[in-house]
Formats: sequence, C-alpha cells, structure tokens
Amino acid sequence: MELTPQQPPRAPGPEDSFDADWPAPDAPAPDPASLAEPPPPTMRTTLRRAAFGMVAGAVLVTGAVVAVPDDDTDAAPPLPGPVARAMTATAGGSPASLTDLTALIADRQKWVGTHPSDAPAWAVLGSAYVERGRRAADPAYYSRAEQALKRSLDVRPGEKGNTAAWVGLASLANARNDFVTAKKWGETVRARQPKEWTVYPELIDAYNGLGDRKSAITAVEKFTELRAGVPALGRAAEMYRDRGWREDALATAQDAANRASTPAEKAACLTRLGELAWERGEPKEAVAQYGAALRVDKGHHPALAGRARALAALGRTDDAVRDYQAALARSPRPAYLLELGELYESLGLD
Repeated sequence: MELTPQQPPRAPGPEDSFDADWPAPDAPAPDPASLAEPPPPTMRTTLRRAAFGMVAGAVLVTGAVVAVPDDDTDAAPPLPGPVARAMTATAGGSPASLTDLTALIADRQKWVGTHPSDAPAWAVLGSAYVERGRRAADPAYYSRAEQALKRSLDVRPGEKGNTAAWVGLASLANARNDFVTAKKWGETVRARQPKEWTVYPELIDAYNGLGDRKSAITAVEKFTELRAGVPALGRAAEMYRDRGWREDALATAQDAANRASTPAEKAACLTRLGELAWERGEPKEAVAQYGAALRVDKGHHPALAGRARALAALGRTDDAVRDYQAALARSPRPAYLLELGELYESLGLD
C-alpha cells in the first residue's frame, strides 16, 4: 500500500523552531497548607466545586465525562480552556498538548491546596506529573507524581474504589522502566475491574517491557474491545508492526491519523506513520510524515528526532544536526544524544 502524507512535505523553516520556556520541574511541589484561600464562596458553590473536582479525576483516569448542572448564577465558573481541553483529551485516552497539560497541573495544584481530601484530584495531579515527566524525560516529575498518588491513596485506598491512583502508579512504574511493578499494579486493577479500559495501555507497556508478547497482544485486543477510537487504533497498529504484519500496521496507522482530531493526537499518529516509513527503508517518505507531524505540533520531539534520523540517512547532515538539537532541547533523552553523537563522529566532529 502506498502511503500518502497527511500534508504535502516542504522544506523545514523557521516555523519549525520551538519555545523551550517550560516551567522548571525541579521546583518543589506546592504545600497545600501554604496556598491562599480564594474569597469565601457560598455553601452551594463550595459543594459544586467539590463535585467538579471529583468529576475531573474521573475524566483523566477513567474517561467518564459528567456535566454538573448549571442552574444558578452563583456557581463556580467553568474550568479554563486549556484545562478543559486536557480533560477532554485524556478522557478519550489521547495525549494533551504540553501547554494544556501544564495548565492542568497548575489547576489541580491549586485545587488540592484548598481541598486536600480530594482523592480524585490528587490522582489527576499525580498522573499529569507522570505524563509531564515522560514528555520532558525529567525524573524530577516522577517523585512529585509518586507523592501525589500516595496522597490520593491515603485519602481513599484503592480497595475502596480509588483504582485511578493504582492506574497512575502503574503508569509511573512504566515511565521508570519498572515493568514488574507496573504489571503488579495493572493486574491488581484488572482483577478488580476487568472493564476498566484505562489500565490496559499500562498493561500493554508493562508486558512489552517484560518481553511477554502473548500477554501484550491479549491486552491490546481487550483494549480495542473496550475502547474504540484513535488510541486503540494506534495500539493495534503497533501490535501489527511487532508481529510483522506491515500492511495491516500501515492501514491501521493511516486510519488513526485520518481520525485524529487534536494537534497532539494528530502529531503522534503522523509520527507513527513516519516510523513505519523509516522501518520500510523509505527515508524520504519518513521525512514527509515527520514534517507533517511538526507542522501540526512544532515541538513534538519524537518527530524531530525521527526526521533527524531520516535526514541523516539522506545525507542532509546539517538539517539532521539541527533537528537532533531541537529534540534534545525539548526532551534530553539518552537515545537522542547517542544518535547525535554518532552523527558528529561520522562527520569527524567532536
């Protein structure tokens, strides 16, 4: 099957640059007791805000979207746009943009500062820290995630229904490459709630990390059964690729890219198409797909690193160096640094 890029390729330009002005991860997590209280709301407003906080937790880790009726003028205002977008993305199992993810973290930090007994909000915050740390390749976020998730379980144990925090711990363990622990938490959730779809991506990663392909395939099949959509298509495409079913992998990955609706989701899908093109030995097609991903999300570091790899194969070494440096500025992953070092060595540079 011939692959047609989602967008026509073009030469990289200044718009492919990035803004690395991210909040510093090494800043200490806010002390809930130190956060200033907002102006005193009415009792009804307080109850509604608490209800909304619980809804937010369910959205991030279970995908349940619930609306709180708005029948009085004294109700709390809706969540800010970036936070709402992050909730919507994660409700479907899709990635949120970095800007929206950062806004979600700030929102939940503020909320738990005044509502320290909100277990779902702590679980949301912990899971958001995991994702932020994964994107930035910064383990400082993982310590903060662990603290938030444990706080959530202190408020409401997993045995009493707080499986969201257990899923968060599985995600944290996968991010740390502790696949044995990730498997333990994932299977704990599955044993109690086998229809909880959010746990299956964590089980897939854990099984793959442990080399248990059979269990990973079973988890993918269960995930796609419980949750149709772009994330499930992406997981299925990766499973087909791992099994050597390249045509099925390409068709499924293309379907996911066609259905993707948000910039972060679209960029991830187009990057997957770039990876498949690279694995087929088609660097020009890979550059086209990675470029399409970067036109959707200019800071998508997997696409930057992937395009750098393909550009180097095409002999466009200056462009490759530029993309590797941009990827490292976004996420200082050892793999990117190693590939850039190998490129420098091949060019006779230090």
